[in-house]
Amino acid sequence: MNFKKIHFLLLLFIHSISNCFAQELVPPLDIPLYLSGSFGELRSNHFHSGIDFRTQGVIGIPIKSVKDGYISRINVSPYGYGNAIYINHPDGITSVYAHLDKFAPKIETVVRDSQYQAESFVVTLYFAPEELPVKMGERIGLGGNTGSSGGPHLHFEFRETESERVIDPLPFFMEKIKDTRPPEIRGIMLFPQFNEGIVNQSGQNQPITLKKDKAGKQSIANPITAWGKIGIGIKAYDRMNETSNIYGVPEIILKVDGEIVYHSVLDNFSFDDTRYLNTYVDWKDWIENKSFYMKSFTDPGNRLGINQSLSNGIILIDEERKYQIEYILKDIYGNTSTLNFEILGQETLISENITSDIYFPFNRDNEYIEKGIQLKIPRKNLYTDIYLNIDTISKHTFFAPLYVIGERIPLHTYCPLILDITNDTYSDKSKYGIVSNWRNKKTWLGGKYEDGKMIAEIRELGEFSIEIDTTPPVITPVTPAKWGVNKRISFKITDNLSGIASYKGTLDGEFVLFEYDAKTNSLYCVYDSKRMKKGNQLLHLVVTDRAGNNSEFQQNIVF
Repeated sequence: MNFKKIHFLLLLFIHSISNCFAQELVPPLDIPLYLSGSFGELRSNHFHSGIDFRTQGVIGIPIKSVKDGYISRINVSPYGYGNAIYINHPDGITSVYAHLDKFAPKIETVVRDSQYQAESFVVTLYFAPEELPVKMGERIGLGGNTGSSGGPHLHFEFRETESERVIDPLPFFMEKIKDTRPPEIRGIMLFPQFNEGIVNQSGQNQPITLKKDKAGKQSIANPITAWGKIGIGIKAYDRMNETSNIYGVPEIILKVDGEIVYHSVLDNFSFDDTRYLNTYVDWKDWIENKSFYMKSFTDPGNRLGINQSLSNGIILIDEERKYQIEYILKDIYGNTSTLNFEILGQETLISENITSDIYFPFNRDNEYIEKGIQLKIPRKNLYTDIYLNIDTISKHTFFAPLYVIGERIPLHTYCPLILDITNDTYSDKSKYGIVSNWRNKKTWLGGKYEDGKMIAEIRELGEFSIEIDTTPPVITPVTPAKWGVNKRISFKITDNLSGIASYKGTLDGEFVLFEYDAKTNSLYCVYDSKRMKKGNQLLHLVVTDRAGNNSEFQQNIVF
């Protein structure tokens, strides 16, 4: 079955679900609906898998189930979705509610019991249909800012229950959210293909400046010349009424001389495919400038499957004439923006770049064993063919050189990397870890020691070395004099390199639940009359980093 047929069938499925939900669906919030984030929005290493409802900048707004169903799963984590509820509905759809501050009382009791039983703040719980049923409009929690959230909001998703494929929820709420504003085009990038194309006499990617006339119509500021094979990319955002937020653009059409060469619609995707964002956009411009140019062509290793046109979007400029280029951008309300410009075909000698770098094709298993490096990149992990300059810079750390494995390039999944410890002199091997290096910023990857080597998994190429972490985490009490009165014990916990791995608190030797907010380094325990006793007790807290270093804190406290 070809992609177009699959996509057509999926759209029929979504349409049927939409009709069913439109009859009974209620919003998850009782306040006016505004979005702070849209479906498919471009994020670091992933597409945004839902929509973000604004909660008026505060924590504690009631959150409701949009339809009858049952809670099938609950996640609690200091990262990602934070406190999250998954509700299965009879229609074959699962709704997801993330970053909650608190759960509704009947749910909170189940979660707390499970956390105390596991002696862990982090839990993933699964439920049968009869265990936690919910009705449409029933309160399931309060909006919050837990996990990796950047501010109070509700992250909301629809997933196909069986496959967990995410679907844009916005069509189900369009009548309650006003949008008459078309997408905004911010920039154009031209991508001459390696050794096969040239733009403005250069083989490098070329950002194209735009300008506006007095009527607001956009055009390119300077003429463009090209020859050979080129790709085009666009930087654009969408906006909605009555809000200053910017959103992603779900539909992009590129025409050359009136013919569609690229057409993408981002209204659903699989979590297995979300990392293809790194080839959907210009990765280098993202990591260097934090801007997103969306490619209107598909790299050979891009299996995202949102391209609805027959070609890969690469344009062949092989005649000395003007090529008419048209971009059409649409949001789901049908608001449309267009940009028209010309590329002048100008026959130019395309000099072949001769490189002695190591060649890794995208469509086969690749392996490198040399210079103290063992690297394996199985097929389907590269998005295009690459040439790697692999080298070492001696004495980068006391234990190893700087291993330079090409430029910083994304890999689709984790790949094994083994590095030699050239000065393997530290007695406690558990303290060794591989670190990545980017603009003098170190990120601990850790790994496993084995016979003078460190083994770790990487998802990017670039620069690596080996260091040790022997410094334990720092535990800082926050207003300890008020703990008993406020019935809340608070700490800040930080680590210098490997990062916080675990934490455990007890009162007179009995486990008590500490909640952790990783983004603020906050660790806190709220007095629980059901599970904690009153009176003078000895608080004992142990915090461990990823290299196994421990810090301990003890103090008597009176509740």
